[in-house]
This record gives sequence, C-alpha cells and structure tokens, in this order.
Amino acid sequence: MFAKRQGSALTYLGPETEVLGDLKAKGQVRIDGLVRGSVYVEGELEIGRTGRVEGERIEAGVIQVHGEVKADVYGGRVSLSKTARLTGTVRAQALDVEAGAVFIGQILAGETRALEAPKEA
Repeated sequence: MFAKRQGSALTYLGPETEVLGDLKAKGQVRIDGLVRGSVYVEGELEIGRTGRVEGERIEAGVIQVHGEVKADVYGGRVSLSKTARLTGTVRAQALDVEAGAVFIGQILAGETRALEAPKEA
C-alpha cells in the first residue's frame, strides 16, 4: 500500500464496500472492495488483492493492480503484481508486469501517443 503524502487526500474502499456507478477522486485511492463502473483518479490508484473493478474505463496517473480488473486502463504508469488479473486494453507510458500476473487484452505502451484514443475515420 502506498504511504499517505502530506496534503493529499486518501480515499479507501474496504473489502465489504460495493460501489455501483462511476467513482471520481483526487489524491490517492485504494480499492479493496468492488466497483461496478468506471474509475477516474487524479493521482494514484491501487487495487488491492481483494479489490475488483468491473467497468468501461480506469484512468489515473499511477495504477497498481493486485486484484481483478475488467476494464480498459489508461495511466502514466501501470503495474500488475503477481496476484493481478486484468482483462481489457492497457494504454500507458510505462507498463510493469510481474511474473504470475494474468493479462488478457491489448497493450499500447511506451509513448505519449499510446494514451490518446484512436481517431475514427
């Protein structure tokens, strides 16, 4: 779990918490419960081992996944730990995948352009 920085807000959703709908927050967010909807964080997002996000989209500057995600992920830096399960497209400037992580989807990483949504013809 990341340490609380001076002056930044910490939002925590415990294991018994369920959110139906989109979640928007600033600062640091840790999800150990369930979110059925998109997640937008201006800051850092950590999805704990018991955390699950099932939605259309996740956006944050830094995203650490230890639990389960079924969504498209957009971030500056995305990290998947050995306990992570991610299904969806990842668009990130940097992607770290630890041995043992399960990833099913597409990766667009390494450039600022990777974060941009594709343009329709």
